[in-house]
Amino acid sequence: MRILIVEDDENKSAQIRQFLATTFGNPEIEVARSLQGGLRALRRALPQLVVLDMTLANYDAGPDESGGQTHPFGGREFLSQMDRFDVVVPVIVVTQFETFGKGPQALTLRDLDRRLADEFKATYKGAVYYHAAIHGWKQELQALIDEALTNDGK
Repeated sequence: MRILIVEDDENKSAQIRQFLATTFGNPEIEVARSLQGGLRALRRALPQLVVLDMTLANYDAGPDESGGQTHPFGGREFLSQMDRFDVVVPVIVVTQFETFGKGPQALTLRDLDRRLADEFKATYKGAVYYHAAIHGWKQELQALIDEALTNDGK
């Protein structure tokens, strides 16, 4: 199985990689650390699954660069680009935030989950709240992956 992880937090990425390797028999995993890096990786080799962070930098950070502006809805933009290019691969959001955006446009994770499910029916399979010290995210992620791959995303 080939999995693309789009995640800019190194610790979170490492924990997700370790979980996937242990649970799914060492799948082929590629990690992208930004919105643009994730889109490039997606075009290079189509994965069977995408594990996506919601809040992402625009491009990969370099030694002297920050990676550009961080987008609270970068994961949504990633899903939009998948839709635009007719890429149908199951996507699961794993995030450590409970709210996104600021002011009147702010959304809870639950609200965001509903909106993404309505807007990206063919690809979006659900969201998992990640917390490094709490391991419940692993069971939630495994259940979503099992369902997405068993039902071919339907």
